[in-house]
Amino acid sequence: MLYKFLLWIIRGLIRIVNGKGHFEYHEDYNPDATYVVVAPHRSLLDPIIIAKALYPKQVAYIGKKELFSNKFMSWVFNSVNVIPVDRDKPGVSTIKNAVRVLKDGDKHVGIFPTGSRFSDEIKPGSGKIAKMGNVDLLPVAYQGPIKISGLFSRKKANRVKCRVGKPIALPDGKRLTKDDMKIVSQEIAESFAENDAQLDPEYTYDVEKMRAEYEARKAK
Repeated sequence: MLYKFLLWIIRGLIRIVNGKGHFEYHEDYNPDATYVVVAPHRSLLDPIIIAKALYPKQVAYIGKKELFSNKFMSWVFNSVNVIPVDRDKPGVSTIKNAVRVLKDGDKHVGIFPTGSRFSDEIKPGSGKIAKMGNVDLLPVAYQGPIKISGLFSRKKANRVKCRVGKPIALPDGKRLTKDDMKIVSQEIAESFAENDAQLDPEYTYDVEKMRAEYEARKAK
C-alpha cells in the first residue's frame, strides 16, 4: 500500500514540476512477466523513475543496508520492498530473499549492477539471481536530472526520460560459469549503451566527473 501511495504522490509531483516524462519500451518487453531489472545508477531518482516505468508491477530493489539506519527508515524501506545488502560483504540471505520475491511472481527485483553512481563496472550478481529465479534480465536506462533540484527545470536536457530495453535471456544450464557471467555482464553493458542511444544518441554520463565531485564534497 505504501509503495503505491508514495509512487502516486511522487510521480504526480514530478509531472507538475518537470512536465510529462518520456517513456519507451522495446517490443520484446512483456509487462506481465517477472524480471530482474538492471539499470545504471546515475541519480537518486533512478529507482523512482524506473518504478514508474514498470508500474503497476512493483519493483523490490536491492539496497545498501545503511538505508535501514533506524526503526522508522527500516519500516519505510521494508514497506516499499527494499531488500538490504551489505555491499562490502554480500550475504547469502540477500540472494535468497531476492530469489523468493522472483518465485512469488508478483514483483520484479531491481539491481544497480554497478553498485554505485560513481562506477561503470558491471558486477555479476544480477545474472546469478536471475538464473536462480528462472527469469530474464530487463535492462532499463534513466536519463534526466542527476540532482533532484534539476527536476524544477523544464529545459529539454532536464526532462525525465526512461527506456525499457530488450530482455536478456541467460545461457542454458543449471548454473552460470565464470565465462557465462562475463558474457552476461558484457550484454548488460551493451544493453545500457543501446538504451541510451535510443533515448538520446548525444547523452553521456561522466563517471569520472561524478566521482570527482563526490570526493570533493566528502573532503569539505
